[in-house]
Amino acid sequence: KVTGNLIETSTTKDYSNLLFTQTQGDVVSYIIQLPNPGFYKLQIYALPVSDDSKTLPGVFNYLINCTRAPKPVQPFPKQYAQWKEGCYLYEPLTIPNADGTVNFKAVVPKGKQVAVTVNDTWTQLKNAGSDVWEGAVKIVKNSRVTLNVNYGGDESKYSTLLEYNL
Repeated sequence: KVTGNLIETSTTKDYSNLLFTQTQGDVVSYIIQLPNPGFYKLQIYALPVSDDSKTLPGVFNYLINCTRAPKPVQPFPKQYAQWKEGCYLYEPLTIPNADGTVNFKAVVPKGKQVAVTVNDTWTQLKNAGSDVWEGAVKIVKNSRVTLNVNYGGDESKYSTLLEYNL
């Protein structure tokens, strides 16, 4: 289990929506976007998956000095707890707020079905093997987009993994 926070040190503003956690096997990686020049604190909290504790202790603190922000940032999707248990997103890390088609490709271990919702419209992704799910999804401007998984049992029950708000 792992999570993190990204805090601008001068204002203590939380920029955790600009921090994205990915897991491949036993390797956890972070993708970070920094909105402005300045100092940021990256805080990482973790526990072994087998530990039932609800409180994750701090394991690393990094101080990042951003000397310039090269481009405007777009928030990453909100990550729900099950996302951080072995999932990996190839695409899209962000979705532009415009009508169009977006390709999704993600590793979702133990998923029986994986679907994307755009508001209330469901699109089932196809299993490409090795827990990889992919497909093209029609996106509507100003929508709520979620990546969802069914782990078996009741085929109508899905858990949300990621949520994009356009």
